[in-house]
Amino acid sequence: MKEQGNENYLFMNRREFIKTTGIVGGAAMLGINPLQALIAEAVVEPMSSATLAEQEKLYAAAKKEGQVTLYQSSSTKAGSALQQAFMKKYPGVKCNVYRAGSGGCHTKLDTEWRAGKTVCDVFHSSLYGAFISMAESGRFMKYQSPEIKNYWEKWTNPEYFAPVRFTTMGIAWNADIVSDADVPKSYAAGAKLAQDKKWFGKIAIGDPHGSANALAWVYSLVKKYGDTAWDWFRIWGEADAGTFISHGSMDKEILAGKYPVSMEDLDYRINENMIKETPLKGLWPKDGVAVSPGPAAIIKEAPSPNAAKLFYNYFLSSEGCQAFQKGGSSNAGRKTGVMKFKHMPGYDDLNIIDIDYRQLDKDAKDLLAKFEQVFGGAKKKARSK
Repeated sequence: MKEQGNENYLFMNRREFIKTTGIVGGAAMLGINPLQALIAEAVVEPMSSATLAEQEKLYAAAKKEGQVTLYQSSSTKAGSALQQAFMKKYPGVKCNVYRAGSGGCHTKLDTEWRAGKTVCDVFHSSLYGAFISMAESGRFMKYQSPEIKNYWEKWTNPEYFAPVRFTTMGIAWNADIVSDADVPKSYAAGAKLAQDKKWFGKIAIGDPHGSANALAWVYSLVKKYGDTAWDWFRIWGEADAGTFISHGSMDKEILAGKYPVSMEDLDYRINENMIKETPLKGLWPKDGVAVSPGPAAIIKEAPSPNAAKLFYNYFLSSEGCQAFQKGGSSNAGRKTGVMKFKHMPGYDDLNIIDIDYRQLDKDAKDLLAKFEQVFGGAKKKARSK
């Protein structure tokens, strides 16, 4: 992949295009439209002999249990694609999927756990720090999948969870409204843009109070840039920036022109819009990009423990991982055998801001309080004028 000009877009050169178009057959294994295969590499790696043997044993027991339930915070389409692919591969085991934002998934899980009525078997969200705490407190089943060796060690706890996806946060804008000269290519440039009165009430950011990705973004900027980041949040508050828990709702407002610039949008949403050739475009700042890993784990009190292991192993496999990616256009924490997207850079293509997710989980309450004080206070003051 190469950068085009100074805009941080990724595009395929001729060699990469030929390589990708030569693997349509791999995409077909997952039922992907051949046109999609021109966008994403999709060579499916077969399960190892160890995984196949484990799955054969688990499948017999899982059919007796009859079903498995996934709670997940990725897109509805991602969960549905994984659900359908799993049931096609393992007929006789029904897959139920509950979808909400990360906070909603954790609230539902915790409420049921406290009531002693666990429904969830396999759990996935973007609150990585919470996964660390939950593993340490015994909330997850101890199970080492034979597929775990294929995942990035830095985000993996082999006995408890693996990063089935990760999300990076970029800058997005409506190209029909925002000129190339006005596009902010860094957070500092975004703050400078916000000080121009013509952009008052025209800039958006994610809401860290309800979005796990936005929370990781705020924390990452503060850890890398310190007080300068808080100055940016104050400036965006003074510019009456809109806040969104749902990035889908944010994108609708970007396209409608109400908020033509967003300082924090999700990589897969930018990718999907650019594939569809909507006016929504995106870039990832060269000086630093926030990332939010999204693990999956088996709940300790899983009602269907064998079906849970069967599903977890499939989720972590190349085939299951790509089914999930196919639905949600997401990057995966698996090292090989995953889809790569034309308009969405991978981990190695970016200057990732490394943070301590365990500390983020501990600091979240204080971080949100300061965000409300700095950004919320400035926004309230701006609106009162």
